[in-house]
Amino acid sequence: MPTGSTPRITAGLKLSSRGQTAIANSVATGQLKDLLNALSRGPLRSAVLKRRFSVSTIELATRERLIKRVDITTKSRAGTRMEDWVKIEENLNPKETKAQLARSPRQAKLFEKLRESGPVLASKVRSHSSDSRALRELLRRGLVSVEKRKFERKTLGDAPSRDRLPKLSKEQEEAVGILTRAVKKKRSETFLLQGVTGSGKTEVYLRAIATALKDKRSALVLVPEITLTHQIVHRLRARFGDLVAVLHSGLSENERFEQWEKLKSGEVPIAVGARSALFAPLDDLGVIVIDEEHDPAYKNSEGFRYYAHDIASSRARADDCPIILGSATPALETRYSAEGGKITRLKLPFRIGKRPMPSVRFIDLTKEQASAPRGEKLILSPPLLKALRSVLDEGGQAILFLNRRGFATQISCFLCGHIERCQNCDISLVYHSTNHSLRCHYCDYKTTPPEICRGCGGGQGSLLGTGTERVEEAVRGQFPKARIGRLDRDTAARKGVTQTILDNLGEHRLDVLIGTQMVAKGHDFPGVRLVGVIHADHALHFPDFRAAERCFQLLTQVAGRAGRGKEPGQVLIQTYNPEHYAMKPALSHDYETFYQQEIVARKELLYPPFCVLTQIGFSSSNLKEVEKAAEHVARLCRQNASHEIAVLGPAPAPIARLRGKHRMRILIKAPDHQDLLALVQAIKIADAQIPKTTRITYEFNPIDML
Repeated sequence: MPTGSTPRITAGLKLSSRGQTAIANSVATGQLKDLLNALSRGPLRSAVLKRRFSVSTIELATRERLIKRVDITTKSRAGTRMEDWVKIEENLNPKETKAQLARSPRQAKLFEKLRESGPVLASKVRSHSSDSRALRELLRRGLVSVEKRKFERKTLGDAPSRDRLPKLSKEQEEAVGILTRAVKKKRSETFLLQGVTGSGKTEVYLRAIATALKDKRSALVLVPEITLTHQIVHRLRARFGDLVAVLHSGLSENERFEQWEKLKSGEVPIAVGARSALFAPLDDLGVIVIDEEHDPAYKNSEGFRYYAHDIASSRARADDCPIILGSATPALETRYSAEGGKITRLKLPFRIGKRPMPSVRFIDLTKEQASAPRGEKLILSPPLLKALRSVLDEGGQAILFLNRRGFATQISCFLCGHIERCQNCDISLVYHSTNHSLRCHYCDYKTTPPEICRGCGGGQGSLLGTGTERVEEAVRGQFPKARIGRLDRDTAARKGVTQTILDNLGEHRLDVLIGTQMVAKGHDFPGVRLVGVIHADHALHFPDFRAAERCFQLLTQVAGRAGRGKEPGQVLIQTYNPEHYAMKPALSHDYETFYQQEIVARKELLYPPFCVLTQIGFSSSNLKEVEKAAEHVARLCRQNASHEIAVLGPAPAPIARLRGKHRMRILIKAPDHQDLLALVQAIKIADAQIPKTTRITYEFNPIDML
């Protein structure tokens, strides 16, 4: 259910008959008297009362049976907003009406306006005092009436003009034919649509959705990030008009409820959104699309844990419909399933119109830094600056990618090496120049940068590392006349900003867009001729067996933003590791070469897809308690595991303390689900022996290893 759409039941307190007697007889005094008087006007929530009165006073009143507990139901915050519309009553006698209004020119004028225009919003009429008075008289005479109508928010903006069906390539036709048959025959089958960036995967989605709608069925389209909903919604509305609703956390409660209600009522058959749109109230699904299926955002690893692919499979089986997994760089597990025949792979190996893929070149930062002036922080290397200047001089556009927000990733002291760290997490604080603050990107702790080092009292601190704010500053310094935008989680936090920035880039009101992974995938901007990757190595250094895969995927996806128009594109990647096996295939957009290398490494180290991985997490504010719990469960794991199951750990999590909690991990590798489930059932007995202050989580096929 959408947030805020249901009534809330909260604990409350109300005055008892004994309490009413106490007030009447003036028995209570002091704070107890104030408490009873406050409740004499009706029940109040316990949380409200605890802020106003001491716990001892509330306990005394409860003990003396002056007050009693009660559930308080508050109405839902979100709902359908109704508006008053004024309309002329039907079946009026024209002669009688004319006679009635003969001596009332203002009423006659308003009546005539309503007759010509049709129903009008009552608030517009009432905004003018003379019309408001005239309206009251027309209502009194029974010549007009007011009716309630649902308020229509323009959540999706103005509808784009309808598009024409483009001519399909040979590969697109083959894919559409196979998918169309699956939709018509109601086959619960999974397809991998693997196509290079710009190969027309979205058009294939649209044709499959059109087939589902023709059969009076619905469609669900998932994208990994909210920023990508804007473009796919535009394409869907251009093809299907207003038969589209969007669901994601960026909407207000009322907007989300109204979109949800349109789907629930059957008024709209197409739902679009991030992973939570999986729970859209769609009946009789005809097709499910998971775009950029490789993206880790499809796994929700906090609160209610779920993986979009798994729940999509459940929905597909329930409604007998196909799933389309689309990507230029599929997850290794997905690609391996296709190789084994578990899912069907459809290939789009060329860009639309046989347009060339952008040329890719590495810039070796080791060499560039060696030739730079001593002490200079190299953000934009000379080759990247030269290419950027050339593109801007020719009227082209550029995207500069760095998957780090903020200005600097840490503040460090040259004298003692002290680094400003979060008080709640084992992580360095990031400096943000826009509001001169240090922030933790995990718990959002904020503080003011110190004037002197908190470690030694010295004053020789330095800003280390580079974020998108620092890149923006460097670009503005080099190109003062260029129109520059930045898109990261900080700028996107303000409602409407993301759409404005993307619209500005699409309509060439921006020359350079600097951003994080929010700009790296799914977007189609024909004017972008250059993509520059500021630092490609960050993803390689994560303590995650998928680090190389993530690095290759990100580089390939961001490179695909270049050269999607008539002009050829180029991609410059700044790196210290140009010879790394995850880097080299990116030069030629060669997914298959990377896949063959990575799948061998996974097999040798026994990581997915060659095992079923489970991560057991432990967290507590007490370090000794969490260590003891992890060691206890690890012993149970080893006692109950067969010789085919590997138990790794316990060990501290890569981020050993997060949001004030110490964290430990155990990894279990099993050959199949059945062995793993049997083991987990056996060790869950340990839950009862572990203090409730230590939290245990079991996560199958973890995506986030931090």
